[in-house]
Amino acid sequence: MDATIAGFLEQIKVGAKQTHENMTLYCLLAAEDTHQDFLSLDEALDQGALTITEVDPAGRVSELKVRNKSDRNILMLEGEELVGAKQNRVLNITVLIAARSETIIPVSCIEQGRWSYRSREFGSAGRAMSADLKKKMLRSVGRNLAAFGSFSSGQAMLWQEIGAKFRRMSADPSPTMALSDLFDSFEGSVRDYLKAFRPVENQVGMIVFIDGEIAGVDLLAKFDAFRKIHPKLVHSYVMDALEKSGASAEGRTKPSRAKASKILKSAANASVEKRNSVALGLDLRLESDDVIGTGLEFDGQVIRLSLFEQSE
Repeated sequence: MDATIAGFLEQIKVGAKQTHENMTLYCLLAAEDTHQDFLSLDEALDQGALTITEVDPAGRVSELKVRNKSDRNILMLEGEELVGAKQNRVLNITVLIAARSETIIPVSCIEQGRWSYRSREFGSAGRAMSADLKKKMLRSVGRNLAAFGSFSSGQAMLWQEIGAKFRRMSADPSPTMALSDLFDSFEGSVRDYLKAFRPVENQVGMIVFIDGEIAGVDLLAKFDAFRKIHPKLVHSYVMDALEKSGASAEGRTKPSRAKASKILKSAANASVEKRNSVALGLDLRLESDDVIGTGLEFDGQVIRLSLFEQSE
């Protein structure tokens, strides 16, 4: 058990339930949020405060260069999708980029069939990698940290999993097998789900159930920051819900507040590894018999947590 993480999770309350089709979300509430100030990825790009490029003209699949031109820190979450440059990428870990700084960040490719410039700088796709893929990436990064001290992922594994997701969702393969193409092909159905889930006052997170089973937990310890990124986080679960939407409801377990509370308690009691991140703060790795997770701590406060049940 880590006192900082346990203290953060113990003050989280399980709030209102929201449901659409086979997906249920419990709002996670806090009495107060962090005093830390930062911009989100999309805010920073919209303000021209952030540039994201290949590390050099030749490029490197596993790394990108980010330049913070503002006087505020910028928070970028694991799984957020970046589009453009030589191929689309996602962040492997959550990073807090210091004001007026340049940082090399670890990323993974989610577009197998392209290695040519579409633009000089990356933009935001306005969404994040699907939760099931993010869980697999979390495990892969964890193995590479243990073996090599590296925040890299299993790139071949991710390409294989993206291809499998195309097939499971009966989507036509795209020319570059870009994850964004798969998301775009379900845009109408995604909108129907997004309409059903809205942030509430004092919300800092959510526990999501799909077909009655916990699909994941997302926490971002600042009210306004969570509200702004809420659609992006919800979207990452909708893709998994749509994949399973045709399954029979017979025998499906029901989402429960007790089960939602249990995973928070398991995370509060999990063993924790902390190491310096590539930018500000400490990268967090949580694990117990019941839960696995990652996140970021800065200045003695938990800024971000992403949790999953241990089962594959």
